[in-house]
Amino acid sequence: MPMESMRCLSRWVLLGLCALQASCIDGREEYWLAANGSGRAEIHYAIPAVIARSCGGEAGISKMLDKFVRETPTLTNASHQVTCHADRMVVDFNASFQSVLELIAALRGDSALSAGNCKLAVEPLIGQFEIRQSGSTVEVTRTVSPSKALPGFFLMPAAQFDGKRLVYILHLPVGAVASNATRTADSGRTLIWDQTLQEGLKHNVVIHFKAVLPLPWGKIAGVTVTLGWLGWLGLRAYRRRSVIPNPGV
Repeated sequence: MPMESMRCLSRWVLLGLCALQASCIDGREEYWLAANGSGRAEIHYAIPAVIARSCGGEAGISKMLDKFVRETPTLTNASHQVTCHADRMVVDFNASFQSVLELIAALRGDSALSAGNCKLAVEPLIGQFEIRQSGSTVEVTRTVSPSKALPGFFLMPAAQFDGKRLVYILHLPVGAVASNATRTADSGRTLIWDQTLQEGLKHNVVIHFKAVLPLPWGKIAGVTVTLGWLGWLGLRAYRRRSVIPNPGV
């Protein structure tokens, strides 16, 4: 194993051992998705301060989030707050997005969130995305691995996990055709995945849903009008050519 990788691994193991004396992770993510693929997000995480310090503390995490917003054009009206409470660092991030697919692409690719010392903590919480689309039917699977973000969790006393949860809420413009949500609301338009952190550490958190999303009629109407206008211009030009005498006759 390369020396740099060894140092990185050793540092992360050390952080894991230190985290045994710290609070665990609390997480809540909530998304509102519109019919045209735009939406907004509210994300809240409380993480052990010892792990936050490895990311540069409040200043380092704020800088990372600022860079991510600058590098992600689909985000608008983005704001964040990073505060320290005793042995925990609390991160709140709110933003609107123009395209959920562009947002997922940014999360899946190389970004400020997956760089530097925070990579080993952030990437497992972002997870892996799999998207399948057939016509207006969209199927999304996201796999989150909290255990990779909290090394040494198996050595922690059970009391450390009390009250800690991982919650993911998705508001769709239509009811989902299928999902593995813990519970649903609003006739299936709101999907909720809610489980204890301890459960999430034992098994990966799998977020899955399938929905037939309404087509963005505004955009389709615009395309239809444009095509109609171009078609009319083409027909007009054809008629003009057809009435021009052929000089060779």
